[in-house]
Amino acid sequence: MISNDFDSVLFSTPMKLLVTGGTGFLGGAIMARLLQTPLWESSSFLVRGTTAAAGAERLRETLRNFAVDETQIAKLRVEQVICGDLADVRTFENDPRLGLVDVVINSAAVTSFGKHPQIWPVNSEGTEAFAAAVHRHGRLRRFVQVGTAMAVGPRPENPVPEIAEPGMDVRHLVDYTASKIEGERRLRALPGLPLVVTRPSIVIGHTKLGCAPSGSIYWVFRMGMKMRAFMCPLDAHIDVIPVDYAADSLIHLALKPALAHDLYHISAGPVASCSFREIDLAVAPVMKRLPISDFRHLPYEGFVAMQSQFKDLFGPCNRRLMLLAIKLYGAFAGLDMVFDNTRLLAEGVRPAPRFDSYAALCQQTSMGISISDQMMPDFK
Repeated sequence: MISNDFDSVLFSTPMKLLVTGGTGFLGGAIMARLLQTPLWESSSFLVRGTTAAAGAERLRETLRNFAVDETQIAKLRVEQVICGDLADVRTFENDPRLGLVDVVINSAAVTSFGKHPQIWPVNSEGTEAFAAAVHRHGRLRRFVQVGTAMAVGPRPENPVPEIAEPGMDVRHLVDYTASKIEGERRLRALPGLPLVVTRPSIVIGHTKLGCAPSGSIYWVFRMGMKMRAFMCPLDAHIDVIPVDYAADSLIHLALKPALAHDLYHISAGPVASCSFREIDLAVAPVMKRLPISDFRHLPYEGFVAMQSQFKDLFGPCNRRLMLLAIKLYGAFAGLDMVFDNTRLLAEGVRPAPRFDSYAALCQQTSMGISISDQMMPDFK
């Protein structure tokens, strides 16, 4: 269970917080959480929109996805919205409100595992330009960059330590992770930027809402269970955290007066990571079946051979996209990586809930959508 209480010391110093990515899954969870705190009134949100009113409406729709009450949503004022796009920072870099910002949580990113044309302009060049624009005003106390734990690439260590610079020769499975580590390099090169890098592991679902706000990545588990096979053993572990835990952790790191480090994993770590078998045991009752006993660990070529069965297994779908998804996510799952979270816990953040404690809710809230539709946001 995620507590509704933050340590009051986090709000003891008045500050102005700027959040980017508020219309996304993680950014939306941050907004929903801030609504419950005294910091809401002094928070602002960078969002794409032709007008501030249009941007505010996009943020309200995201809050509705998190089941926020309309009376709470009404607290969002148009004046809290800064219109802007990290793909073109020049359009808002001189907004005087940037000069009032004490802390930034930068969760804006193109998160697609496909070949999205804006991945590099937003995640690398735009992120650097945005941080430079806010930092130029001279008031900024902390810039919290939301990266990804997989930005370091496959590592032999397990759990994976927080590595500031994994090296230029890292083999990335997708452009997304490559663009995020390049974004970090660019931020570290900005003179005097008060940077704190956070690297969440795999963010799936919500402890109270399941996949209602977003089914991102959960469809991978649905695929594996349908096929009774995947590119990893059933006893392989995966480091998953819920979006509300990720949001709480980010707010904690953004507001805590002093931090011991400038790089943190936000992860389940070795204690709270789950095996695929444990996840299947959790969701089997919801699916009204016994736990899988005939699971097969197959190489990618085995799924290519199975593609004629995809329509029967998944319903109408694009075979080529399904194979791409299996290849990419199967490669990640096969790494059997968990991410050290010692630093995070030492800062007073509670341990993450285990995925198998809320996976049944993710399954229950996914039943009204096809696997093919649920995976689309991850390949936009």
